[in-house]
Amino acid sequence: MEMLLNARAEEIVEGGMMVLVTPFASYTRLMNFFGSSLMDLVNEGKLDESLVDSFNLPMYFPSPEDMTKVVEKNGCFSIEIMELTYPKSKLVDEADAKTLMINLRAVLEELIINHFGSEIAKEACARTILKSEEISTWM
Repeated sequence: MEMLLNARAEEIVEGGMMVLVTPFASYTRLMNFFGSSLMDLVNEGKLDESLVDSFNLPMYFPSPEDMTKVVEKNGCFSIEIMELTYPKSKLVDEADAKTLMINLRAVLEELIINHFGSEIAKEACARTILKSEEISTWM
């Protein structure tokens, strides 16, 4: 994050403003449920555990506190406004775990397919969606 802030500080004119939109931390937990779906496939003998072990998505979903610390430590920017938005679709009243997993799948599906193949990717995503009630309870 610090490298991003330093690079943007060089590009933005003095007095300029930058808007950051970041995913919220619940995606980290959602990825844990996705990982458990992959491990279910390993336990059923449908997937080699070494493939799961070698799958890495270097993602960071900062909390507002983390973001504040990084910005203050960097010193190139100040936070004028920080607000959390509720990740809901315009098509549904609430963002439940199933909706979030479908959104996450839309973003990551190609990476998942490239690593595991299309059948495993499809099954792991479907299994995670089936866990949506458990995930929604956690959320």
